[in-house]
Amino acid sequence: MLSSLPFLLAVLLAGCTIGDSEQVDCRCADDTDVRLFPHCDGVVQERPDPKTPLSTQIPDCPSGPSLFLRERTRPEAVLANLISIFQAQPQLRSPQQYMEQFTDDFVFSPDPEDVQLYPEVYAVGDTLWGAAEERNFARLILAPERIHSARFVRWFKSSLDERIPVDDELSETFIFPYEAEFVEIISAAESDSVEANFNTISIKGLAEIDLVTPTVENPVWSIAAWRDRRDQASAKFSWGELRALFSQ
Repeated sequence: MLSSLPFLLAVLLAGCTIGDSEQVDCRCADDTDVRLFPHCDGVVQERPDPKTPLSTQIPDCPSGPSLFLRERTRPEAVLANLISIFQAQPQLRSPQQYMEQFTDDFVFSPDPEDVQLYPEVYAVGDTLWGAAEERNFARLILAPERIHSARFVRWFKSSLDERIPVDDELSETFIFPYEAEFVEIISAAESDSVEANFNTISIKGLAEIDLVTPTVENPVWSIAAWRDRRDQASAKFSWGELRALFSQ
C-alpha cells in the first residue's frame, strides 16, 4: 500500500500554492505541520492588522492531526492533558495544544541547583523561564525526530497528593512527585536494515503547579506557574534539566 503522506501533501499544497519561486503562499503558525512545511520550523509569522484589506487573504499553513484532550473545566484535567500530549504518538504531539494548557504569563522556576548547572539557560533575572521559553521547549521535546516516546511512571494522583485551593476558587496549587522516561532519538539509520539509536532520559522530582481560571461560572483552567524540585536521592534528571537540554 502506498503511503498517504504524498497524497496529503498534494492536497495541502493545493490550498497553499507553491509557485515557481518555491515560496508557500500561507502564513507559518504555531501549529503548522513542519513535516509538510519545513520552512516553518521555528518560524511563527505575525498576523497583519485585521483592518488591512489584504490581511485575511493569506491563510495559515495547515497543521497536523489534533489529539483529543479533556476540556479544561477542572484543573486536574489540564495536568492529565499534559501527559496525554507527551505520551501520544509522534504525529499527534502538538506544541500548539501543549501551550494551550498554559497562561500567556506562565513562569517556570527550576530547582536552584539546576540554575547553577545551566547558567546559560536560566539567566539571573525576575523571570528565569517564561512562556516564550516554554513554547520553544515544547517545539523541541515534542518533535517526532527528537523524541521517540515518553512514559510517565508517576504523576498527580488525587487520592495521594496535595492540592491547595484558594478561597475565591480561581486558583489551586497541586504538589506531587513525578517520574517519567523520555526516549531520545540519537541518530536515524540510513539503511532499512539498521535500527536507529536511542537514549533514555529519566526524570524524577517534586512538582508544585499553580493553576488558574478567569471565572468560576465558566471555568477554563490553565497553568500559571510551575516550581520544580530535584530528587536529591536519585541520579535522575529533573524537569529543570530536561527543559535545559531541550532549550535550543
